[in-house]
Parts: sequence; structure tokens; C-alpha cells
Amino acid sequence: MNAAGEALVDAIRGSGRTRVAFLGLAKNVGKTTAIVAALEGLHQCGIRAAATSAGRDGEAFDAITGEPKPRFRVWPGQLVASASSTFDSASFASGPIEAFPFATRFGRIELRGVREEGGEIELIGPSTASEMEMTAVAAEAAGARVVLLDGAIGRRAFAGARVADAVVLCVGMSAGPSLDAVVAAARAAVELIRLEPPPSGAAIREHSGAVTSEAVSEDPPTRGDVLVSADFTSIFLSSAERERLRGRGVSLAVRRPSLLLAVTTNPTAPGRPPLPARTLFDAVRAALPRTRVLDLVADLRSEAPPFTVA
Repeated sequence: MNAAGEALVDAIRGSGRTRVAFLGLAKNVGKTTAIVAALEGLHQCGIRAAATSAGRDGEAFDAITGEPKPRFRVWPGQLVASASSTFDSASFASGPIEAFPFATRFGRIELRGVREEGGEIELIGPSTASEMEMTAVAAEAAGARVVLLDGAIGRRAFAGARVADAVVLCVGMSAGPSLDAVVAAARAAVELIRLEPPPSGAAIREHSGAVTSEAVSEDPPTRGDVLVSADFTSIFLSSAERERLRGRGVSLAVRRPSLLLAVTTNPTAPGRPPLPARTLFDAVRAALPRTRVLDLVADLRSEAPPFTVA
């Protein structure tokens, strides 16, 4: 494992958090590479980990582009929650631990333990946040000290504070048509993930459901108001809409804040020439100065300012 991978594992271990959501800013941004690196590092440290996915991951070829994809690899002693049929084609033996009362079209979701030398699997996990939470609870009961949850920002409920207590954001050039667009998307996502609880004495406007442009238009806030939702996954406002609210003196807050552990970068995108790894890494690091930024393939990691999880 390279130094960037070690830094990712150190961030997870140092945070003291037990459920880490790997949130992809788009498809093909390096999410599988990041979570597999974390699984390898945790195994090397003797920390039993579990993994599952909010959807599908680890397939040999991208369903849209047809290009090869990184495989989802696990190590002996780790736990995996996936559709039953995926274990039939996995390259490792596994032992059953629990079968859940929910299924995908690829079979019922099962929690199994990895045997022998470990290997590769196409991971197809639960489809709802409540199912992800149930799966995480079962994995912890079976001995997992860290549960890694895999998914995309388009289905980000799994990364909310109800299910996960930390986030790794995966950013790549497939998240936008240009370097500037990708960096802007990363900055906007980090701003959302890092929303804090409302300050004491604020003029609070609670939102029990999703905070959308329609909800805001139907009941317009006034200057000084703080729109409060359960966590960042309940807010569905574009960065431009959030900027307009700030311009009107309206702020956003959450009841259950999330902890951003790291941002990973991937300079490639299907069908386009890759950027130099350093170009995207440096741009994201400059845009997010309070954030640990890592390129797990090129072995790049931010050094300053010192990383903290506070």
C-alpha cells in the first residue's frame, strides 16, 4: 500500500468513527479504488471491516461505456453484504452469517464472511437507507469494527447521519466537462457535507422533509432565517440556489452534522484524455484548503495544513 492509501486508513482510524460512506460525485470517479484501498489497509492493520454498496459496484466493465472497471476486492476475515447470486460468481469462498428480509433482482441481500485468501466480487447491496442501516447493524454485531458503505451522490441517503458517521468524497474528471466545473462541484459538495447545527438563538425554520427549491418557494424564508434539515442528504438545492439564499441573508444548518474525512481525486474520465494527476489534485487541494486530499493511484496527499477530524 502506498503513502496515500496509508493516509486514508489513518484518517478512518484516527476519526474513531465506525461507519464510513464513500460518496462518489459521479460515476467513474475512483470510488471503488478508494474503498478497496481502505479495505486493504484495514486488513493490514488487523481491523475487521465490512463492506456493502448502495447499488452495484465492482463489475468488470462499465454498463454504459463498456470500459474496464476496477474490481471490488476483499480480504480474509472481512464481511460482505451483497445479493446472493453475486457470491456464486465471486472468486473467494464465503460463510453465511445473516440473510436479510429484503432483496434485489439479483437475489436476497446476505451478509457473509470472507474465507481463505479473499478475492473479487461484483457487489450489489441494499437499495434504501433503512436497509443500509440494518445491514450495518448486523455487520457490527458480527464483529466488524468499521463498516464501509459505497454509493453515489445521486443516491446519497446512505451517507446521511442516520446511517453513516463519516464521509469520504470521491471526485474525478467524469464529474464535469472541465477542470473548473469539477472543482466547483467538489467545493459545493464539501460545503453541503460540512453543514453545522444551527447557532443558539437563531431564527430557525425546521424542515422535516427534503429542502428543495419548491419547498423554499412555497414558504419563502426571510433575512436572518436558518433553514434546518435532518442532515446534508435532505438538502436538494443547487450551489446557485444556496448562493442566492446567502445573498438574501438566509443560511442552512443540520441537526446531525457529518464528518468529512478526505477527498480523493481521479484525473480520468471515460472517452476523454486524462489530465496529469497533479493538475486535478492541486486544483482540488487549493479549493479545499481545510481538507485532506488524496490521489490513491498517483500516490499524492496533501500535507498542510495538518489534518484534523475536529
